[in-house]
Parts: sequence; C-alpha cells; structure tokens
Amino acid sequence: MALPNERRSSESPGEESAPFIPGTDDASNLEKESLLLPSRQGQPWRRLRYLSFHAVLILLYTVVFVVFTVRKRGCGAPLLQDLSLYSPVEQVIQYETRPVDGLAEGSVYAGYPRAESETAWKSLMDGTNIKLYHDEMDKLNETSLKMRDGSGSLAVLGVYHELHCVKRLRKWFYREYYYPNQTELEFNERMTHAEHCLEFLRQASMCHGDTTVTSFKWLHDAQGHAIEPTTKEGALHRCVKWDSIQTWARSRRVDLFDPHLLAPEHAGGGSGGR
Repeated sequence: MALPNERRSSESPGEESAPFIPGTDDASNLEKESLLLPSRQGQPWRRLRYLSFHAVLILLYTVVFVVFTVRKRGCGAPLLQDLSLYSPVEQVIQYETRPVDGLAEGSVYAGYPRAESETAWKSLMDGTNIKLYHDEMDKLNETSLKMRDGSGSLAVLGVYHELHCVKRLRKWFYREYYYPNQTELEFNERMTHAEHCLEFLRQASMCHGDTTVTSFKWLHDAQGHAIEPTTKEGALHRCVKWDSIQTWARSRRVDLFDPHLLAPEHAGGGSGGR
C-alpha cells in the first residue's frame, strides 16, 4: 500500500515514484498546473470554460464598480441613472482654466451705475431669450410657448437666468438710482423679485457645487497687524469659455417684446413643444 505522500509514475505503472514532498518547487508547480491550468492536450473545453468564468468575473466587478460610482456621485439617484441632461448647446461648449477673483474694483459690471456698465450688462444679457427647434424640444421632453411662425419654441439657458438674477439684485442694490420714485406697490413687487433671485442663486450655487479649492491669507489693518483670515483671490476654476455659449445663444436670439413673436395662448396649444 502506497503511503499518502507517495505518487505513481504515469510512465511505469506499478512502480513507485520518488516521495512527494509538499512545499517543493516541483510539487507546487504540479499542483498549480493541476488546479489552475487545464490540460491543453486532454480537454480544450475545460480551458474555454476557465477563461469564460474569469471573463464573467471581470464583467461583474466592472458593473459593481460602475453602480457604486454612479450612486455615490448621484447622491442617492436611481441605480445607473444617467445624470447628464440634454442641452442643445452642449455640442459647442468649450472649457478653459482661468482665475476667478471676484474683485469689483475695475470691473465694468460692478460699481455705481454708469453708461459704460449699462452697455456692458446689455451686451452680456444679449442672447437671454432663444428659440429651440422641434427636435430639440422632443429630446428635452418638454413644452414651452410656441413661435407664431411655427419654427420653434421659446426657451432660456440656465446661465442667463442666473445672470438675470445677478442683474436684478444689482439694480435693487442701487434702487435709488434705478427706481427713484417707486410706489409702495412697486417696492414690494421688486423686493419679492429680489428675494426670488437670491433664493434662485442659492439653489443654483448648491446645484453646481463648485469644488475649486481656495486657500487663505491674513488680512492686515493699516498698521500692518494681522486682523483675521481671508480667502485669497484668483483661484483657478474650470470654466466654460463664455464666447462658446454666447455665440450660440445669440444665433438663436429672439425678441421677447415683439408682439408677433409668440402664438396666441389658445391658438393650437400655444405651450406645446410642437
């Protein structure tokens, strides 16, 4: 009777071979070959099954990774939900890295109202109201007010809504200049609009969730003494190239105050996408 640590030689049946000693290189290689690598000469289908099994495992791990990543980024969004939203302008948008400093001094958009600033703001807002075509509205699965000529529907890009709110808050900040003789009713209406804009910008900021890291420095008084920490200006941000949006928006621009622009409310479903 053969001992447990002995093996038979395949070349000489009945003849005992050298003792099998676990841990030796030859034994380890033999064990690896017998457990992991099916014989190429014996049964090829076993090798195919082996490769298929590992391919399935790789695919499974990939799916698990994608699901975990999407759910983490989506903050509890439905499983494997595509978080991107269609916008017709996406195909032309370009990006760049540039500093954002927030310094009002020297900005044509800030400071006390003057002819230069009014011209700059008017140019900046040019392209607010735009026309979207029927196929674009279909992709959005959305409806809006239709053009009288049937060519498309009225829309506005989110960034222009945000800029509109910045402009409204600026006008409210300088309301003695813009609304010197406003009535109590006008005051309340504009205050309500300003509150709307403040809340809209709050939500928009949280929605965009800018993750740019800004560092700090000491703020000094006139004598050079450190008073308190303050943020450094000019941190680099990943920004949309404004020209890429504005050029597209201006090409779709419509005059909202044109009395012949929109179809009447009850003329064939004036709020439909088509």
